[in-house]
Parts: sequence; C-alpha cells; structure tokens
Amino acid sequence: MAHLFISYSRTDRDAIERLAAALEAAGHSVWWDRHIRGGASFAKDIEAQLVKADAIIVVWSHDANASDWVKDEAVYARDKGTLIPICLTDCEAPLGFRQYQVIDFQEWKGDAGAPEVQSVLGAIAGLMGDAVPEFEAPAPKTLIDKIKARPRMIAGALAAAFIGVALVGFTLMRAGPDGELVYVEATGPLPAPSEVSIAVLPFVDMSPEGDQGYFADGLSEELLNVLVHVDGLKVASRTSSFALKDEALSVGDIAERLKVNHVLEGSVRKMGARVKITAQLIDARDDRHLWSETYDRQLSDLFRIQEEIATAVVAEMRNQLGMEESVPINIKAATGNMSAYDTYLKARKLFAARGKANVVESLRLFEQVVAMDPTFAKGWEGLAAVYGVASSYSILDRDYSALALFANKRALELDPDLSMPYAVIGLTYRAHYPTPWVESFDNLNKALERDPKNASAWQWLGMNYISVGEAKEAIHAFNTCLEIDEARRLCRRYRAAANIFLGNIDLAIVDASANAEVNYFSGFDAYIPIFLERGDRIMAFAASRMVNWRGGFPHKEYINALENPESQPPDRLKIFMAWGDEKRVDVTDKTNLMLALRAYDKINVDTFDNDYEDLWLPQFAHYRRSPQFKQLAEGLGLTAYWRARGFPPQCRALSETDFECN
Repeated sequence: MAHLFISYSRTDRDAIERLAAALEAAGHSVWWDRHIRGGASFAKDIEAQLVKADAIIVVWSHDANASDWVKDEAVYARDKGTLIPICLTDCEAPLGFRQYQVIDFQEWKGDAGAPEVQSVLGAIAGLMGDAVPEFEAPAPKTLIDKIKARPRMIAGALAAAFIGVALVGFTLMRAGPDGELVYVEATGPLPAPSEVSIAVLPFVDMSPEGDQGYFADGLSEELLNVLVHVDGLKVASRTSSFALKDEALSVGDIAERLKVNHVLEGSVRKMGARVKITAQLIDARDDRHLWSETYDRQLSDLFRIQEEIATAVVAEMRNQLGMEESVPINIKAATGNMSAYDTYLKARKLFAARGKANVVESLRLFEQVVAMDPTFAKGWEGLAAVYGVASSYSILDRDYSALALFANKRALELDPDLSMPYAVIGLTYRAHYPTPWVESFDNLNKALERDPKNASAWQWLGMNYISVGEAKEAIHAFNTCLEIDEARRLCRRYRAAANIFLGNIDLAIVDASANAEVNYFSGFDAYIPIFLERGDRIMAFAASRMVNWRGGFPHKEYINALENPESQPPDRLKIFMAWGDEKRVDVTDKTNLMLALRAYDKINVDTFDNDYEDLWLPQFAHYRRSPQFKQLAEGLGLTAYWRARGFPPQCRALSETDFECN
C-alpha cells in the first residue's frame, strides 16, 4: 500500500473525489484536502502530507495550470522524485513540467476499472518498486469490514449500506447524463430541462453592522412564497435553497445542485427607516443576467418592492411560462407596523432553526408581534405554529394546545384565506385522546384548498393517513409534499414507513438511504426486522445501535425478540425494565419495544408514544389481532373515525361494536 497525495484545483473536486475512491479501492491510502481538519493550519497539514507521501499525483487542468498552490506542490514532487502527473483538461502542462509524460484523463467517466486508472496504478507500482499489478475490480467492502475498521462510525456504515442496497435493489432509477444515478419517482419528480424553474437564494445582508441577516432571509422567503404560486413555475424549496447559503458556489453549480434553470439573488442594506435592495435574475444555463434592479426606498415601501421584484421576474419568464402578456403580482401588506414586521422576521427565522432555545425565544418574539399589532394575521399564524409544537420541546408551563387553537382562530378571523392556521389546527387535534380524526382531516383539507402547495399540510395529512392505516393515501400525500419540498426528511421517513406497510421494501430503502445521506436515522427501527429477514444480523445490530443509542441497551435481547417473536422468555421484559431504571427511562413509553417483546398489556393511551406507524408494521400483525389493540384503537379515536369514514383495507367491521384487523 502506498501513501498518496493528490494536488488539484478546487474546480475539479468532483473528478478528484471519484479518482480518490478508485485508488482507495485498489488498496492505497489517499490524502487530498478534504481531509484537512476544521480549524487546522492548511499549510502545515499539506506540508506534513507531502513529506509523508510515497507518490504525489498532480492533476493538471485549465484552472490547476494557473494555480500557484498546485505548481508549488508539483515542484516539491518533481524534486522529491515522486511526481505522477495526470490531466483533466488542457493537457499541456505548465513550463517546467512538459518533459514528464502526462496520463490523459480527458475522456475518463469515473470508472475505477478504466485504463486511465490502471495507468496511474502502474505508475505508483513503479515508484514503489513493485510489479505492475493486473487490475481487477475490487469487491466492495462489506458492512462488517466497515464496522471493524471504524467501530465509532456505525452511522456512516449504516448510511453506506442503505445506499448500497438502494442502488442495487431499486428499479425506478436511471443514469443521468454524466453516468450518475439519480432518483426519479421515489423523491418526487425533478424539473425536466424544458421546465421553467427558479431558485430564490437568501439575499446577502449588506447592512453596516451585518446584523440584518434575518431581514434579508425574510425578504427572500417572502419572494419565494409568492413565486411558488405562479402557474407553471417550478420553485426550489426554501429548505434546499437556504441550505446553500454559506457555500461558495457559482450560479451554475447552484442551479445544477437545485435542478433549476434560473436563479434570483440579491442583497439588502437596511439603515434606520430606509432600505436598499438589489435583485437580479440570472439564466443559469448560459449565465446571462436577464434583469436587475436596485430599490432605494422607505422601509414602509417594503411590500411594494417585493411586489415589483416578483412582477419583474415573472415578466422576464412570461414567454417560457406561456403567458401572452405580463401579469402584475399583487402582494397585500401584512402589517402597517414595520417594527412588528421586523420582529416577526426575527421570530420566524428562530422558529425555522428549531431547537428548544430557538423555539422558546421565537415564542417570546411572536407574542411581542401580536402585542405590537393585534391585527397582524401572519403574526398570529406564526404564534399558533410555535404554540402547536411547544410540547414537543418539553415546554409545558401552559396549555399550549388550547393556546394554539385560540391563536389560529384569531388569525383566521383576520384573514380567512390563510392556509397554515387550518393546517396547525389539524395537527393540534392529534394531541388529544381520543383524537377527533374527522375534524383533523377536515382542517388539513381546508388548508390545502386555500394553498395546494402547503408542504406542511401535505406532511401532516400523510401522517394522519398513516395513523388510521391508509398507506396508499399516505404515499400520495408524501409524494406531493416532496414535489413541493424535496428536502423534507419527515415526508421521506413516513413515505418509507407507508411503503413498508405495503411490502414495497425497495422503495422504502431508497427513502431511507436518502435520509441516511444527511445523517437522519429517525424511524430506522422499522428496518431491523427487514435486515433479519434477509439474514443480515450485522445491519440489524447497527440499526438498533442508531435508534437505541443510550449506553448498555440490551441489543442482543431486542434482536432475539424480533427474530423469535413466538418465544419470549418471562424474564426478558425485566431485563429492559432494569435497564430503564438505571438510565431513568420509562421503557413502557417505547411502543415499538413493547410490541417487539409482546408486552401488550403495557401499551395503552397513557403510555403510547404517538408513533402510529409502529401499529401497522408487518411484524406486529399479531398485536393487531389482539384485544389490547382494539382497546387502544378505541382510546385513540381510530374506531370512531373508521366507523365515520370507513375502515382501512386491513381492517373490517364485524358488528356495530366489534372489528378485526390483520
């Protein structure tokens, strides 16, 4: 094995990542600047690795040829006698290096078995004094190899394994133009090249103190919310666009990442009662600036400025959108109190960031907003949303469920056309037992009647359908949610659960792999029985460690309980109860665990953890045939809903007072 150093230009990063993977697969240790530690001294790290390297691969390209860094590293490699030059573009190396034969990678497509890679491996062997190897594509590392190599990196191994299964097992995938596999239906349709699409990037805060980021973000978000309702225009979600805020990417890179062909960007400079906003629309396909404008106005003109920007953007794209003439966009002023609006934007940014401290502060600010302007409907809407999730963050000093209903009703009194208050009312009803499911569904549908692109409403509607056992309807809701906001992890998580109910395991694993790529493992306990059924106990244990992460959890007993559900030793529950006592965890509140142990008498309305998907997992069909399930369904309001709206496919009424489920 050789220690390799790769010198390259940042613009060639994607190709370098594939090259490094190919060299590592061949058994070599590869260092490139991805491995620099956060906060490390770049020069010291690089120098140490150059000294250590057995071979230094210098990657020439148009940008690398002009890079002083790459040239310096090439000089070091040349003088040390460890230089292996390759080229991606512009294969005439800079002066001083043209006497060295360059391995041409201009036609390389990323294949680890390609002749270009074999040539590099041969050059490495020559430097090391080894025989030039006959190339054989290495077998992929098993999960066991990965866990043994990095016992602390179970999450990474689990993600890699999920992604590997998805690539092998899922049929609804296709190769993109560069050979990269891309999801088609499973993550919601991506814009086709002919589709008119746009990303609204977070505007840059240019204020003197640099403390108006919330204001700049708020302006961007308001514009996005307006454009998303333009017929025929595909708008990248806030989640996706704002995720790129701190990345140094070109417009073309951003457009490629977000799958759009237009980008709206700008800057904001707020000084006292005045605001200066610059906005520009760019066609990312050829980097043409289609439109730009600067607005230097009174802050009270903010809503008019938003209106003018949105109208100008649509006007520039009207031909692509099939409009004969430009249609002006009207934005109703949310409030005449600009101090209240400023506080509203601060509160909204904190709420979007989540985390208990942020939620507590956003609650305080939203209460200030409605005190400053009691007629500000969106202020009440925001306050209701915070009230609605307060209990999820262990904020329990007031009856937030009742407060959420009050705030939502106040918002609707002020503006009956709002969508989110109806959605939050629908969500809030879920916190009550027995849940008034009919009212919850009706309010969510009212929200979607007012705004069919309300991703939160689609998410909560899908969760409702999962709760009552309607998996197909849930998948439709989550598909729509992900078409609107492709980055919504919860929609992907619950769509996977619904597909597990229906036996669509490969579809579920594709969603699980997408969430694993962003280190989101919520709900992964549902996959443990799948791994066991496929004979992969290592993956089952890895998933158990991700979900049941507290130290000392009896993983072996848990896995054995799932593997042999008909054979539950009488003392097994005691083992988990003892662990719970030690960790101060009430294990009876873990519905999935109680189902696995068949401790059905421990599951009731008081201990139920609100993870309705556990009730419908295939491995727990035995519970659905038990009298305890009937009692729980009655207590949760499921039976009343089924009798009002119809039983799900796996359940049926036996009489006016009895039913059965599979």
